[in-house]
Amino acid sequence: MTDEHFGISVVEYMAAGAIPIAHKSAGPMMDIVLDEDGHQTGFLASEKEEFTEAIIKVLRMPESGRQEMAAAARKRAQRFSDQRFHQDFTETVRPILSAREG
Repeated sequence: MTDEHFGISVVEYMAAGAIPIAHKSAGPMMDIVLDEDGHQTGFLASEKEEFTEAIIKVLRMPESGRQEMAAAARKRAQRFSDQRFHQDFTETVRPILSAREG
């Protein structure tokens, strides 16, 4: 989807081990389909030819390459888990609440 604000469906299939081929805009480009520990997590495309090329790349990848990219995608998706949100939110709010108590 063009200019999708975040892209929860992209995160969900990354978490499931699918290699994403997402639109090169908004959330997928800015936050989601980024390298994880130096490993590619998927593909971004904006034109039908780019989507076609990405699909062909995935289909032609050796199994070990697909597994490595899928593992990086799963790890990247963990950044958007409920637990990670809670942790980051708590770390952000804690100093504000502590200042109010003192």
